[in-house]
Amino acid sequence: MKTDDKRPDPKPRKMRHLWQAYLNWHELVEMRKRHNLRISSIEAGKSNMDAQTERDFLSVMQLDLIIEGGKFSDGTRFIGANKQMIFWGEDEAGPIWEWVTSIKGLASGSLAAQLLAQIDNIGKFATISKLWRFAGYAVIDGHREHGTQGEKSHVNKLLSAICWNIADEFVKQQTPIYVDIYYEEKSRLKELHPEPIPAPKGSLWKENFTDSHIHRMAMRKAVKIFLANLWLKWREFEGLPVSAPYAAAILGHTNIIYPA
Repeated sequence: MKTDDKRPDPKPRKMRHLWQAYLNWHELVEMRKRHNLRISSIEAGKSNMDAQTERDFLSVMQLDLIIEGGKFSDGTRFIGANKQMIFWGEDEAGPIWEWVTSIKGLASGSLAAQLLAQIDNIGKFATISKLWRFAGYAVIDGHREHGTQGEKSHVNKLLSAICWNIADEFVKQQTPIYVDIYYEEKSRLKELHPEPIPAPKGSLWKENFTDSHIHRMAMRKAVKIFLANLWLKWREFEGLPVSAPYAAAILGHTNIIYPA
């Protein structure tokens, strides 16, 4: 039987309830963000819209309550989208959930749920480097991978942003192991480059090895080690083969901390 439906088959997901809960949470958060950005733009004099109208929209929709949970004005208790997402992460992710949420900075479960929802199936990543590339942390010919115009990106930008938030939590919460990697990398780079140098032509930045550039590079190093550990531990839980020496021997990451 012929059909004119050209849509691809639905993408299979191992943690489909977590994925749906994540999408619901993400859409609500983005909606709240858009309204708050409008308010900021109005207050900064960059828009002729009315700030109070935007606040009224937020009040009527009760987005904070719907996202975070709590009680409505009539006393009805509501489980927010964030808690629903965490519930499904704990329910569907298996042992890797306990491992991720045992790490300081990830214990609340929200970032853990976002991370696992985006990766979904560690079996799709035969090597650590494949997961790094998917998360936007690949290094090609000694340089951070950037997209090529006209080519489909290999990077999941939402996952990349989640990983950056995780690295930020490691620094804020002073997470053992990962914050040590961060400080060690900062110190190493500062010693190698005590002064900023001009960035290559076409770079996003005017100078490399400024304090902010070194901070970002150290954050990348910490989260790459975390992703390597996540890959190893998750695949062990799933009974999948691991190539632990691969990153250390071939990519030169000799300080990978192997999960307990």
